[in-house]
Amino acid sequence: MQLLLIKLQSTCTPAQILPECAVVTNKQTTASFAEADWKELHAMASGKKVVVFIPSEDVLLTHVNIPSTNKKQLLQAVPYALEERLADDIESLHFAIHSEKESDLTRVAIINHQKMEHWLELLLQHAIHPHYILPNLYAISVKPDSWTLIRTENKSYLRQDKWTGFSCDNSLLSLFLEEELKNKEGIPEALYYYGDETHYPAELGDIERHLLSSSNEVHHDEVVDVLALNLLTGFSRGDSALFNFNWKPWLPAASLAALLGIIWLSMLAWKNHLLDNKLNNLEAEIVSVYQQTFPNSRIQNASVQMSQKLEALQKNTGTTGGSTLQTISIVSPFLKKFKDIQLREIRHQHDELLFVISAPNITRLEAFKNTLIKEGALKVEIKSSTTTANKVESTLVIKGVV
Repeated sequence: MQLLLIKLQSTCTPAQILPECAVVTNKQTTASFAEADWKELHAMASGKKVVVFIPSEDVLLTHVNIPSTNKKQLLQAVPYALEERLADDIESLHFAIHSEKESDLTRVAIINHQKMEHWLELLLQHAIHPHYILPNLYAISVKPDSWTLIRTENKSYLRQDKWTGFSCDNSLLSLFLEEELKNKEGIPEALYYYGDETHYPAELGDIERHLLSSSNEVHHDEVVDVLALNLLTGFSRGDSALFNFNWKPWLPAASLAALLGIIWLSMLAWKNHLLDNKLNNLEAEIVSVYQQTFPNSRIQNASVQMSQKLEALQKNTGTTGGSTLQTISIVSPFLKKFKDIQLREIRHQHDELLFVISAPNITRLEAFKNTLIKEGALKVEIKSSTTTANKVESTLVIKGVV
């Protein structure tokens, strides 16, 4: 496995943070951290698993004994098992866990959500997408049955074994060491130390001492061994409050809202269906009226052709007689009433509106004419008429409303 290791240090502002990096593989198992440019890191990340080490003071390492191998149950139980030992509200904390198969011991890494967000935001600003996030204590090499102590200008880092260790201000190191040395079974056979020899802790005087020439050496296998305690596991940016919120009391209201939404959408779909049917019926009626009014015309778009025909008639009407549209609208119902009367053509000629119609006989023609005069209040004259064996073709002049 090719690993790009990035180590971040605490500073006042993100702009002051200078990352250190190292690359280790199955073949090149040992490397040393060195300062690097963010752009250089972005290029180096291609094709590698990115492991980011953040300051150990931001992470609490501990363990609990819970007899369960179900990880989901452990994630639910661990926060409450540790609640009394934690200064922060458990709702504001993120817990990463790893269960050891050979025992009921569960390793736990705890970090505040806001601090985790801070480091992720910094990485995102520089286009770094980590696969693992660990405390930088795990970047310190440790040998079996020994401790490794790194003392810097202000802080000390003690790694006791694969999983445990701590960091603290130098002023508190003696206090922490006294507490750790109370457990006689946990006292190491040797201690590897890096730092100013004049500040070597007196509490460790009886333990075999080995001085390190560098504090930046890191080993591939030791990093791989602790990847299981990944702080990224189960962490979701920005929505921790949603996961911690108890939604159960709101489920009935949410279900009702969803049901009402479905009903509203169904009603809207049904209304659209009715409107579509009305539109189709209206289009069919326009076609029917156009065919009846202009029987010899070819239909391509009935509504547009009807508008054009009526507009032409309106322009030719001038000032004599009534409105062309008004006259046609009055005659139209009577054409429907007299089903045996067929309209052949409507045309405008010499300021007169002419209706060319076909009737079965003279009697029906006269009846239609008289009905238009009496019920329609129109002035109607028969301009011409042609009689055959079974019908009468006639041109009616309608000059307008009486």
